[in-house]
Amino acid sequence: MVTDRLERLTKTLQEHGIEHVLFSSYISLRYFTGYQATVELEPSPMTPLLGVFLWIRGEQPTLYLADMEPGEGVAAGVSRESFSSYIIEKPMFAVQDLGAKLAAKLRALPRSKVAIEPEEIPAALLDDLHSSCPQLEFCSFKDVLSTFRMVKDAEEIETMLAALALCDLGQGIAKQQATAGRTEIEIFTALRQAMELREGGRVPIIADVVSGTRTALTGGPPTARKLESGELLIVDLVPRHRGYWGDSCNTCCAGEPKKEYKAAFDGLAGVLSDAIAAVRPGLRACDLDRQVRSGVAKLGGSYPHHTGHGLGISWHEEPRIVPYNTVALEPNMIIALEPGMYFEGRWGVRLEYVLRVTASGAEVLSKYRHEL
Repeated sequence: MVTDRLERLTKTLQEHGIEHVLFSSYISLRYFTGYQATVELEPSPMTPLLGVFLWIRGEQPTLYLADMEPGEGVAAGVSRESFSSYIIEKPMFAVQDLGAKLAAKLRALPRSKVAIEPEEIPAALLDDLHSSCPQLEFCSFKDVLSTFRMVKDAEEIETMLAALALCDLGQGIAKQQATAGRTEIEIFTALRQAMELREGGRVPIIADVVSGTRTALTGGPPTARKLESGELLIVDLVPRHRGYWGDSCNTCCAGEPKKEYKAAFDGLAGVLSDAIAAVRPGLRACDLDRQVRSGVAKLGGSYPHHTGHGLGISWHEEPRIVPYNTVALEPNMIIALEPGMYFEGRWGVRLEYVLRVTASGAEVLSKYRHEL
């Protein structure tokens, strides 16, 4: 699949009049080389960046990787070189070492353009390259990349299904644990343990686990707060599997829910169901957002966040389902829809499913079914 992505990248570069690539985000490294970062959410403090992907037109693409990284999983056809990261003999000089190696490759190029991710490359490294290679124009490719990965290939979908299976497992554990006297952190610890035992290793995870009046805040990390009988619990889980993220949110109750809770839950579930039924290729993200917000408003509620978002190597990516976004849905986009209702100082509910846009509608990929 990496070969197919590189072929698409070649065509896209040609369309923008750009000859070479120097990408530095762990997202691009995973997407274009197959390499998965060993860190959980961000680069190691031992080096300011995990590595860079250099592709000079007409040459073999190369992954420059910090020497503390194991380097397994790089796709065939991508060469690998290392640069110094963690050392004890003198101050760490990863940027200088990487910069020198890149400059040695780039200095000989004729006047040309290089695509970069400006927000993902250390300023010191970019300054060195500007100085060493004045004939090169380093061009931001951020906006292009934000839409380049919207449509998922078969390998991505398969990997994301495994990430979503972790979500399903976690939501089932959360529902079982949602009893009076349990703390938010105890519930999170139990579901995370189940996920990691299933995975057979560490699972990077972003999570909202909030109960009682904290549910009105839309989200937050788990705390030592104990659930009381009849209180609501929002659990939003975003685990990563092999570099790809899942996403899932359910609202459940510790015991018998109040009538207003059940009415809100059932109403919100209906709005979400209607939204899924409306999904089809060509539907604009803003129009889907409008439908969902209108449905929630008819229930007497509202929410301050997005209606949904794309999902993949990044846990929040295009297409964003928000009021301003005119991007049209396409087959094999993977989107999460997560409407909510929040009443300040009192309580809130949110429900979320992940789905694949198909040629004629939508396929719900989340298997855990919302249960209050």
